[in-house]
Amino acid sequence: MRVILAAPDLLAAEHAALARSAALARVAAYAAAAPVAAADLDAALADAVGLAPGAPLAPLAAAGAGLAPGAVYMLRADPIALVAGRDDVLLAGRVDDLAAADAAALVAMLNAHFAPDGVAFHAPRPDAWFVAVRGDARPDTTPLPAVRGAVGAHLPRGPHGTVWRRWLSEMQMLLHEHPVNTAREARGQAPVTGIWVSCGGALPALATPRQAAIFAPPGRVGDVARGIAQLLGHAAAPAPAEFAALSPDADSVVVLPPVATVEALAMFERAWLAPTLAALERGGLAQLTLIAGDGGAAWTWSASRPPVTRRIGARLAPRAFTVPTRDVS
Repeated sequence: MRVILAAPDLLAAEHAALARSAALARVAAYAAAAPVAAADLDAALADAVGLAPGAPLAPLAAAGAGLAPGAVYMLRADPIALVAGRDDVLLAGRVDDLAAADAAALVAMLNAHFAPDGVAFHAPRPDAWFVAVRGDARPDTTPLPAVRGAVGAHLPRGPHGTVWRRWLSEMQMLLHEHPVNTAREARGQAPVTGIWVSCGGALPALATPRQAAIFAPPGRVGDVARGIAQLLGHAAAPAPAEFAALSPDADSVVVLPPVATVEALAMFERAWLAPTLAALERGGLAQLTLIAGDGGAAWTWSASRPPVTRRIGARLAPRAFTVPTRDVS
């Protein structure tokens, strides 16, 4: 039995509480190597389940959100708020509070304008936007979590970067005075002033197919996991309340709801991390992979059953857990 635990925002919890976590310290002590960094939790999860390096995440997320991407090239198309800086345009953040009707209105406007260019926007949920590309305009992009501050250096690149930068400028102009944004500003909400495209591709194949039970929470945090479940030929289920509910006869991939507070960290340790480590120590679990996010980047620790000397050392002379640095390329 192998278990992959993905804990969104775990490393965004209070660092003093993380340092006091005996369970996290044991994971770090048992891991065969230093934690592996990824651009975000979705990318780390794709690596952990055996997708080819750099596998496109957009079609997986689209499938998990309820679309049927098939073989179509698809990009994430996140609605964002941009602000004018002194020398560049700055990213204020992703707009996550759109009403369904407002998202539908904005997508309809974009589709009416860009249909002749062979691109089609889809929003299966107000917080999950994608754009399907029928032609060959397939840019090199930067994942949104990797963008902080000025956006200029992160705009689409490659042979099709120029056309996408022009399209993104057109999107900004179309969005600028749309009635949805006018109403949002009147209510004190951030307007959607841009679209961020990233993570494009067609549905990938598993490099090392793994027959595993997939568990994922609702919403964006679980979309990629649900898409991976579809690759495996089955549906993802909601995450159970604790490790003990997992089948001992099957590998499991569990994406949990965000763990960002001291209280959520304590519950995560009690229900998941401590019993998973106990199973690893006694040999009931062959491998534990922990993926921890911090709201942007993510890190992965992988451990098999540790030798007795390491188990004794981790308990008698524990080291404080150290949060990895956020410098992710």
